[in-house]
Amino acid sequence: MSELVAFGFLIVLLTLIFIRVEVAFALAFVSVGWLVYGDYPLHIVASQAFTGMDQFVLVAIPFFLLLGELMNNSRITDRLIRVANVTVGRIRGGLAQANVATSFLFAGISGAAVADVAALGSIFVPAMSDEGYPRDFSAAVTAASSLIGPIIPPSIILVVYGGVTQTSIGGLFAAAIVPGILLAIAMMTLVFAMSFRRDFPRFEEEIELKEYPVILGDSVLALTMPVLILVLILGGYSTPTEAAAVACAYAFVIGVFIYGTLDANGLYRSLHVSLKRSAQLYVIIGFALVLTWILARERIPQAASEMLIGLGVGPVGYMLIVVVMLLLIGTFLEIGAATIMLAPTLAELAIVFGIDPLQFGLVLVLALCYGLITPPVGICLFAASSVSQTPVWDIAKQIVPFFVTNLCVLVLIVLFPELTLYLPEQFGFV
Repeated sequence: MSELVAFGFLIVLLTLIFIRVEVAFALAFVSVGWLVYGDYPLHIVASQAFTGMDQFVLVAIPFFLLLGELMNNSRITDRLIRVANVTVGRIRGGLAQANVATSFLFAGISGAAVADVAALGSIFVPAMSDEGYPRDFSAAVTAASSLIGPIIPPSIILVVYGGVTQTSIGGLFAAAIVPGILLAIAMMTLVFAMSFRRDFPRFEEEIELKEYPVILGDSVLALTMPVLILVLILGGYSTPTEAAAVACAYAFVIGVFIYGTLDANGLYRSLHVSLKRSAQLYVIIGFALVLTWILARERIPQAASEMLIGLGVGPVGYMLIVVVMLLLIGTFLEIGAATIMLAPTLAELAIVFGIDPLQFGLVLVLALCYGLITPPVGICLFAASSVSQTPVWDIAKQIVPFFVTNLCVLVLIVLFPELTLYLPEQFGFV
């Protein structure tokens, strides 16, 4: 009976989300309704929400959000594009390659896919169009390569996942490095192959040899940001929260005193956006953890694991089922909300199947990321459409090869745990 009730309440939750009720309110409605139905005391809402949010590691969320905003408002994008152009831009399809390479570099600074599309799309799409690339292809490359943003450390969504599942943030950051590099290599290889078939141009700007050290040196401070964070966390010198705070101070200093591009208005915008997004995430986390408590109390995860084991599903089979489910859910549910809602229960089931929490965390986050570039809700598709003034469906058609390529990377991560676990093992997280 409890399984049928659970199914009914989850259908109500998905329906509310699908009709565009705010995720926090949908979670609150279902959680309170289920508590009333099950005759649980309503003070559980406050106690479980507060207990779930009362974690030091979750303080890292506003710091990482602020870090991304500070770096964005310091206008470092042009410096990163310059570095990408002089390194990979000389080969066939060079500007498209530079687009992917800049997304890789920018990922270690912004940690968010939409920030990547907004910052890079407005620069790359017009530039690529001027060089003869189709505008819809230019927007598709920008949207597809933005998926690297939520993977390469420091990643906001990995911090959220670690907070709601009690998984090591440092371990997740270490586990994300190889998948992030694989995504970049896979997309650059695809662009290289497409460049010959479609005869894309090279980046032809003449740059004197003596200018190369200047261009690289101008960007080195920005490029050391993710390195600083990883050294502090993986080296055991600080917690993720402390590393994020140090990185914010670093971003402030180079933005104000070295680059001179972060003014009072930029600082205000950075604080305003990061505080607003942090508050939204915390509300969702609170109500999602109430629902997680109810599911655990009703033994829903145990019933699901027993059913899957009874069907003969093994670790790989379970992860492939989860991947298919998340690819569908990611098409209509925002990645942060989906992670907060689904991660605790799915991660608990993964442990039953003997799957390492770090590998499963990367699989879950990466699978949900693909929803960012798939209709009908794919937020990166709409962001790319907005900055390129190109219809969403034209971009969606061009993005299909990138989606398939990225999906192959995800399957590799499922089939070969070493891709995610080797570095965490070297740093003592496994």
